[in-house]
Amino acid sequence: MSELNDLAWLAPLLPLLAAAWIGIGIVARVNLGEAGEKQTSLVMSIASGGALLLLLLDLLAVINGPPGKIHLLGWLQVDEYSIDLAFILDGFALAVATLVALIAFLSIRFSINYLHREAGFQRFFMLLGLFNSAMLLIVMAANTGLMFIGWELAGVSSYLLIGYAYNRDTASKNANRAFVTNRIGDAGFILGIFFSVTWLGSSDWQSMAQTASYLQTTHVAVIAGSFVIAALAKSAQVPFAGWIARALEGPTPSSAVFYGALMVHAGVYLVIRLEPLLTQVPILMLMLVLIGLLSTLYGWVCALVQTDVKSSLMFSTTAQVGLMFLACGLGWVE
Repeated sequence: MSELNDLAWLAPLLPLLAAAWIGIGIVARVNLGEAGEKQTSLVMSIASGGALLLLLLDLLAVINGPPGKIHLLGWLQVDEYSIDLAFILDGFALAVATLVALIAFLSIRFSINYLHREAGFQRFFMLLGLFNSAMLLIVMAANTGLMFIGWELAGVSSYLLIGYAYNRDTASKNANRAFVTNRIGDAGFILGIFFSVTWLGSSDWQSMAQTASYLQTTHVAVIAGSFVIAALAKSAQVPFAGWIARALEGPTPSSAVFYGALMVHAGVYLVIRLEPLLTQVPILMLMLVLIGLLSTLYGWVCALVQTDVKSSLMFSTTAQVGLMFLACGLGWVE
């Protein structure tokens, strides 16, 4: 693997460091108000732009050479089980990560003028940087343990941006609704990690795919089913679809990048990674088809009766993602 690919782990780290820098500035009160907007936007633009450039170069390197994996260090060790800080660099992960970085960068650039002179300008950019890092971690993590960190960071930043106008009761209630609903999915994710480590002996995506065929079908069904619950909740599919319309209380740029473009598709990405397990459990594939179809119909019908463009777009996104789950259930993941 090229030296350039060895630096791919910097992509999720750069926006995280930028978010930390802005947060420290807020606490120290050195970047507040209109005077601090330029510094805030510059730091976040450089970090997100740097992550995008790095991923573009990594993608080109993978196209010209074999995909690989970066192992940084051991993170969590319990007896013979371990979860490492490792990143997967196959074409799928890098293509999705590059798209995530591009959309995040464009949203950040657009938000500079959109949020100009807003009281929470710095707070918004800090959370957007945290979300950017979280999404990159989700799609680049080589194991479910590391992915879960990104999964949770995305959920926390989503909660805080839905409740951006925290002095409004509607914003606070809707943020809580989204937070509680996603916790159900998070419980499924934790169970999936537990069962995969217990029965498969690993939480690494590549190892799980290779060893799942030697496991009992019931065990595979429990592992995959737990992760599917997490995917359905994060992507706002039936029966968890109700929270996403309430997420529109946040600023429009965050609504667009979170629920119109990136976070709502995190569940689809997870299901695609689960494909080697799902193909062994036809009943789960059928369930994905039915849930995807129901979610598509739900989003389509609700979009027809909306009176504003923002809500109509959100329900149409639910329908679109439903079609993606339907396709995954039919085995159309390539």
